Amino acid sequence: MRFVFHQCVDLVGEVLVPASGLASVDPAAYARAMAKYDDTPERRRLRDTVIPGLGRRWTEVVFLSPVHPHAIWRAWRDVRGKELPRAEFWAIPADDLPRATVVLDRTISAVGDPIEPAEVAPFDPASFTSAMEVPAANRAWLEEMVRRGVSGAWFHGIPHVLAPGAVPLHRAHVISWEHDIDSNVGLDE
Repeated sequence: MRFVFHQCVDLVGEVLVPASGLASVDPAAYARAMAKYDDTPERRRLRDTVIPGLGRRWTEVVFLSPVHPHAIWRAWRDVRGKELPRAEFWAIPADDLPRATVVLDRTISAVGDPIEPAEVAPFDPASFTSAMEVPAANRAWLEEMVRRGVSGAWFHGIPHVLAPGAVPLHRAHVISWEHDIDSNVGLDE
């Protein structure tokens, strides 16, 4: 499969736009998107973090997952012993992403710190394949959350595909993460 994924949200039009792009089209959605960065000093700094190679800030890109949502759902169920609530995602063809899209694999820098250029690589849709398992860093995060008795940050430890601008959804499919990878009709390529 050659798809990237984004959790379904209310749209203005038929494209996903970066959080900062919501300011002019849906001020209430913009306020909600920005509010999620208000909980810690590190997350407040994250809003202004620049993506090396793109020259755009954190809120000026669309975040996409290279990992099939069912793999994330299954990992949480396996580690936590219970299922996550139902959620739907767009499966977006990799070929539909804007030029200059990159992959961020944050393994050196911490949240709120400047991103190291070595953590960013060009995204090549021709060689991309959706991941069907979570990376070890995500599984370790989940195990730590269980030890601490909390949950959250489902995508922590998973690389991000960062699109510098609007992402069209005209060829995207809606899938639910609790449905097995093999049951996603229409996603075969």
